[in-house]
Amino acid sequence: MTHFHSLKARGLWGQEMLENLKYFDGELDEIETIPEDLKLKYKTAFAIDYSWLVLAAARRQKWIDQSQSVNLFLATPDMKTLSHMYRAAWRHGLKTTYYLRTLGASNIEKATVGAKKELRGIVAKKVAIAEEPEVCESCQ
Repeated sequence: MTHFHSLKARGLWGQEMLENLKYFDGELDEIETIPEDLKLKYKTAFAIDYSWLVLAAARRQKWIDQSQSVNLFLATPDMKTLSHMYRAAWRHGLKTTYYLRTLGASNIEKATVGAKKELRGIVAKKVAIAEEPEVCESCQ
C-alpha cells in the first residue's frame, strides 16, 4: 500500500492534501492532518539520517563484485554534514558514492502551488474584463 492509498483509505486525500505534499516536497512531517503512524511509515530518503544509508550500502557491498550506485540524500547541504557523510562512506569501505541529492531542484514546484490560486483569480478577472463590451483605449 502506498501513502496515496493510506491517505485515501482514511479519508485524507484531496486537492488540499496534494498541494500540501507538493509544497513540502513530499515530506509528511510538516503536514498536521497526517497521523503520526503514517509519517513514520512513509519517510522519504531526505528524512532518514545519512548514516543509515551508508551502513545499508556497506552491508550490501559485500555481495557485489564491482560497485554499486549509492545515492546520498541531504535536504539542506552544508560543508560540515557533507564532510561527515563522505568520511563515513570512506570509513565503511564504500567504493563509490554515485549522486548527492538535495531538495533544491524540487523547490520550483512550491512556486506553482501558491501561484495556482493567484492564477485562478487573475484568469477570472481577465475573463470578466474581456466579456465587457467596452473597448480598451489602446484598441480605439
